[in-house]
Amino acid sequence: MTRPAAVLALCGLLCAAAPKPAPRPGENGGTVRFGSPDGCLIEGFYHAPSSGSYVFVNVHGLGSNRHEWGPLEAALGKKGYGYLSIDLSGHGGSRLCSGLPTDYKTFTRERWPGLSADITAAAVFLEGRKISAGRIVLCGASIGANLSLKAAAEGLSPAGLVLLSPGLSYAGTDAGRYMDDAPDVPVLLAASRDDAYAWESSGYLAAKAGARGMKAVFKAGPGGHGAGMLTAGSPELLGYILEWTSRLDGSKRTAVPKPSTVRP
Repeated sequence: MTRPAAVLALCGLLCAAAPKPAPRPGENGGTVRFGSPDGCLIEGFYHAPSSGSYVFVNVHGLGSNRHEWGPLEAALGKKGYGYLSIDLSGHGGSRLCSGLPTDYKTFTRERWPGLSADITAAAVFLEGRKISAGRIVLCGASIGANLSLKAAAEGLSPAGLVLLSPGLSYAGTDAGRYMDDAPDVPVLLAASRDDAYAWESSGYLAAKAGARGMKAVFKAGPGGHGAGMLTAGSPELLGYILEWTSRLDGSKRTAVPKPSTVRP
């Protein structure tokens, strides 16, 4: 074998044996952790989307955790959508703020609205994986719906908002006020008739959004509250969320707000 041929052969062996760069944590999917602007460590589960597809940021209700989104996650995955289901500060795996233990049971009415910072942090995490705000759908249940709306009002301009069983006020988190400042994006609200407060609140918020010229839809749930409306036994709402998402156009929305825009 000539010298040039030997060099090429050796290079081929070395190149073939060279290990590929290890993916970053959460690059394609799995448990991820990231910091929020107020010093909390947020844990979530990330499932990467198919190329160019939307990514849902799923925000659970008070006292719950990210695992309540199982039926929605399964449905999103089958359609090629991604999702980042987070544990809000003081819930699930998100139990540290500024290095100290934290528990939602100790939160005051003044503390709860600040949890919208967790959602902004989730958007920043996705931006680091080249997922722009225009490909994000904020999806919240109960107080998670109010906080998602607040995050949008603070400057995050997603492709759309899915608000399941929002309330005009949950633990000092006032959805009516946030709707006044929300960006002009499509909004899907859903609540069950047997959930009187959420039903009346959703109707009020849908009317308020419509009066502003926003594309708002109010869908009746099958019963129950928040993510509890998304069950395999009652797939109608799940199917509608997927259909509604397929009609979104978030191509013009790219900005993720800086942490300094988060307000109390």
